[in-house]
Amino acid sequence: MIEKNNSKVKVLFLPAIVLVTSYHYSVRLTWGIIIGYFLCKLYCQVFLENGLVGHVILDYGKWKIHLHHWIMGIIVLALVWTVDYFYLPAFFTGFICGIILQGIYDYSNWHKVIIGSEDYQKNK
Repeated sequence: MIEKNNSKVKVLFLPAIVLVTSYHYSVRLTWGIIIGYFLCKLYCQVFLENGLVGHVILDYGKWKIHLHHWIMGIIVLALVWTVDYFYLPAFFTGFICGIILQGIYDYSNWHKVIIGSEDYQKNK
């Protein structure tokens, strides 16, 4: 009789714990994505488009490498994940993913990373 009640508690209690934990982390991740996306959008409108901050361009003579903010976001995520392999906060991950999504979703030139010198001088 006692064993039957104990297994009933396990059947009800363990899935509830999993659902609450999953919900908790998915909400944090979602809010991180939303806040990261809109803060990055605001930053780009205020600073980048008004010319207050320049683009990050690595000059290798004939070629220029444009480090878009989505690339820098991936680098930050990779570094943080490498340093702290077992724990990556859901909100932080979502925030950086929001920055990455904004860089890819809002700009049509997101895929142009390597630029020739001639093309760079024309677009400058």
